[in-house]
Amino acid sequence: MRTRTLVVLATTLTLLVCAALYGAYGYRPARQSGYRPAYPEHAQFLETPLARFHYVKQGTGSPVVLLSPGASWVYGWRRQLPELAREHTVYVVDLPGQGFTTLKDRGFTWDLDGMTEAIGAFLDAAGIERPALGGLSWSGGWALAYAQRHPGRVAGLLLLAPSGAATRDTWVYEIMKYPVIGELWNNWFYADRSSSLEALKRIHVHQDQVTEEDVDAFWAPGTLDDNLESQYLLERGLDWRETIAAMPRTTTPALVVWGRQDTVNPVGQAREFRRLMPGARVHELDGCGHALTTDCPRQVNRLLADFLTSM
Repeated sequence: MRTRTLVVLATTLTLLVCAALYGAYGYRPARQSGYRPAYPEHAQFLETPLARFHYVKQGTGSPVVLLSPGASWVYGWRRQLPELAREHTVYVVDLPGQGFTTLKDRGFTWDLDGMTEAIGAFLDAAGIERPALGGLSWSGGWALAYAQRHPGRVAGLLLLAPSGAATRDTWVYEIMKYPVIGELWNNWFYADRSSSLEALKRIHVHQDQVTEEDVDAFWAPGTLDDNLESQYLLERGLDWRETIAAMPRTTTPALVVWGRQDTVNPVGQAREFRRLMPGARVHELDGCGHALTTDCPRQVNRLLADFLTSM
């Protein structure tokens, strides 16, 4: 009887391990490659050896480059682009692992080296000299890291709830750092449309602003192979200890905006920017969540425009 019980337990455990491995490495969610967004109408592509960058450009004046928010794409800045383009030449670009940019360099590393290299590759190929560089969430951290490494290339920083001030994330993201578990979570949670809806609601205070179009725009591009895989690879590769250590030496003019109801990067991190980068202009917006560009666009647009005018 004891031997039989051990056999049953061993068989059950083996099946569970096999199921977990298949779910992590064998199963692939359906790619929503047929998704065609209504926005933007005039998207462009820029060929470089590193990647075929998807971006949109609008306006005339001093250059502003906005990096697509974290796991999103140029759609995330749709409420800022026309406003800022009244006075500036505004570029919004998907970096590798985002939206409709296609990675070419298979030796690319999903870390600060890789993401800052991608920023430089786009700026060089587009012929953009010393822009104001902005980002939201992860991309805010990438913008900060780029300015710290190449201060002469950046005129100012527009940082919305940026990564870069903490070494740990909330558990929803921390779980992706663990092999097998991270892949499982990514395949079965982030690639699911209903999960995308819940994620969007979680990062908005004004949840009534989240439309079905927004859900599709957030979810569908994220199911593309490189984009899906990049989520857990970036979570494992990004090391924000570098940006934290360099903050006291960061002299690039910086605007830092945070929502007090942020459920991804808690607002306490804004105070770390204020403490470590005393020259930064730090604003906390009440009634705003992590998705600042869509949750509180009016306040954000005003702060961005005023900062760019003052540079």
